[in-house]
Amino acid sequence: MHILIFLLIFSFSYGGLLIKPEEAIKKIFPDYSFEKKSFMIDRKTKSLIQKKFRTKLKSSIFRVYLIKKGSEIKAYGLLHSHRVRTKKETILIVMDKNCSVLDIEVIAFYEPPEYIPPEKWIKNLKGKNPETPPVIKKNIPNITGATLSSRAIADATRQAIGICEFYLKERFR
Repeated sequence: MHILIFLLIFSFSYGGLLIKPEEAIKKIFPDYSFEKKSFMIDRKTKSLIQKKFRTKLKSSIFRVYLIKKGSEIKAYGLLHSHRVRTKKETILIVMDKNCSVLDIEVIAFYEPPEYIPPEKWIKNLKGKNPETPPVIKKNIPNITGATLSSRAIADATRQAIGICEFYLKERFR
């Protein structure tokens, strides 16, 4: 009996895959299609993003979902994986063609689930764009008890906005 209780507690104490990116896109844009692309940004672009958005890109390789109505691209869904404390998190940052954040979905979270920022906090990131990128304690509140998670998501969102601004808008119209 004690082993069963331990296994139940342990199995629910850490997250994992919460939703597939494709399912998240269909939830946000039920009548749209999408195309998945992988790309690599060059050093110059990476440097521009890091300087303008005051962030450090740890990777140059990314995956984007081009969200379309008919043949016209209406939005971008950028997948971003990063470490929170000791384990990884993957989020999908959905932006319009002007790089303004429309939505953010937590795709996978391998830290304890209580560290996932609440949906109410994530909504603070909607509307952030190249002119007003999200910065904790400046235009985005911090979360007590989930500080590292909130910082990781805010940083990833700034990076996604930068990637959109300096790469996606140029390559995928």
